[in-house]
Amino acid sequence: MTSSKHQLSRLLIFGGFVLLALSTAISSYNYLSQDIPSGTGFSIYAQLILEALSALFAAAGWWFLSQLEAKSSVQESLLAKAYALLGLQFSASCVAHLVGAGGVIFIDRFSAPFWITALGFGVGAGGFFLTSFTMRSIDLMPPNS
Repeated sequence: MTSSKHQLSRLLIFGGFVLLALSTAISSYNYLSQDIPSGTGFSIYAQLILEALSALFAAAGWWFLSQLEAKSSVQESLLAKAYALLGLQFSASCVAHLVGAGGVIFIDRFSAPFWITALGFGVGAGGFFLTSFTMRSIDLMPPNS
């Protein structure tokens, strides 16, 4: 992988995770400031904690995956597939957010986390796909064991 594309893909992935963290921070502030339009309850707080943990676990998984170095073309293809699947997961999450955008007002401070999350998933997906495509062509045939 070329150095500039490698740096760009890592920057996009990191940026996606930063946007997800920012979205969670804004949501937390909105809920904890008690200025939210509807009441709060245990489920809201559990959701905020689980969203934060989910993003942390995904970021940690990506970091460990990025530390691997392929020793063969089979391993390189497996890593490329892993990055492509992470790109698909982030893309699916982005599309799921955008599908629900019909009732979301962009200028409202309570909807900002919604849009930041969708953007974070989109940016991260771009980074994962760029990593996958620049590693090597993906061999869809399973390796001989």
